[in-house]
Amino acid sequence: MPRIRRFEFSARTRELVAQRAGYRCSFPGCDRLTTGPGDDPESVSTIGQAAHIYGAAASGRGPRGTHSLTGDELRSPENAIWLCADHASLIDKHGGRDYPAAKLHGFKSLHESRIAHELRGYAVPFGWVDGVTIHSSPLLADSAHIDLAKLNLVLAGNSVGKTALCEWIAGHVDASRLERWHKVYPPTRRRLWTEMRYNDPQPHCIAVDFRLPDFPRYTLDDEPTSSAAGPVKVVFPKDLDRELHQQSDDLLAIAAALGLAPLDVKALCDSLGEGDDRFSQATFEEHQRTWQLEFQAPPAAGGLEFCTLRELSHSELFRLVTQLGIRAANTMSAIAPTILILDAGFSLLDTNWLRRYADVLASPNCRFQTIASALGERINFNDVTWSGWQVVRLEGNPPSVTVTSGFGARVVDPTRSTPAGRSAPAAGRCPGSWRWYAGLPGVAASGGC
Repeated sequence: MPRIRRFEFSARTRELVAQRAGYRCSFPGCDRLTTGPGDDPESVSTIGQAAHIYGAAASGRGPRGTHSLTGDELRSPENAIWLCADHASLIDKHGGRDYPAAKLHGFKSLHESRIAHELRGYAVPFGWVDGVTIHSSPLLADSAHIDLAKLNLVLAGNSVGKTALCEWIAGHVDASRLERWHKVYPPTRRRLWTEMRYNDPQPHCIAVDFRLPDFPRYTLDDEPTSSAAGPVKVVFPKDLDRELHQQSDDLLAIAAALGLAPLDVKALCDSLGEGDDRFSQATFEEHQRTWQLEFQAPPAAGGLEFCTLRELSHSELFRLVTQLGIRAANTMSAIAPTILILDAGFSLLDTNWLRRYADVLASPNCRFQTIASALGERINFNDVTWSGWQVVRLEGNPPSVTVTSGFGARVVDPTRSTPAGRSAPAAGRCPGSWRWYAGLPGVAASGGC
């Protein structure tokens, strides 16, 4: 049998990727139509290509390498991005260093999201956070750059820096997330200085620098601003269980956990009845001048037919906040680049959570990016479909923590020689039990999940 030198896409895969891209180039700001009439009435002219995100060369020496992916994974639609000929050539120059896999996954995800919504009659702006650079910090050994994909999983042990990294990212647009960092300013510790680069669709840069200890200095495209001035939106839920212990009013507790106005919370909770059996018929009832959230679940859902918010378990509260956060982020992403950060319940984020939400968050119907933090020992890396997930691993102890990132199980479990090899779900499909996803604001119930 001849040795395979390149893992090429099949004709069916190329056609699928082209169709999902609307036959338009996925490179930000291009959107060039790649297929049209040929020179005679029965011919078609095309300038589009299904480009490899990770390289096609079996040797691993192609642009961006193979990152230990199997041959089937390298040939899969998940490893292909539809581009015009010019941009297909551009992304592979210099060994692909200028366009790492995380960035290309981002280009593809957002382009497919925009095409999906245009197909349904919605106008969607192009917005995406390219990555974050940490020039200096009290925790890391050196500077670090993280290219943000659509799905990002931060893995570390306790007290290593998962929450810190999430706060620094959110701090580019919300100074309140940096409250505890202006106090870290002894001469023996490095100051916090970070940058976030995003497209909307033109490239921009937000920088935040504690060069003096009293408050952060912000710049937008190198111009000083008095506060965080970029359009990027961040949904960063707090621990709802903790907020309920501090608030007797359910509405105010959820609003504090999500960082939203109470009226917005009412609208989000009202939409929970659009498919999720566990949280269906969610209503706020006023009792002694405080609002109580109640659920009336159908008998087929199992468990209690009626319960209140405060009767939910800690894991159910985390699930509720996750669903509300997804809905809020999807609404915000219609007008600006948006990131959903899930850190408050990292002790509950495990293999089952990844199975439950990975397909939903990866779908083109979700226009935002997700960052979730977890303890590595809570995830069975042999039982997770890693397609589309970027793993950011923090190792060591402050102030000498190191950062590594990439796609595939090898990043989080170096002992593995190959990924799990599980087949990814068919494009555009989500588990049938998650019908609530069809009710996301701005998403047509007839399409997607």
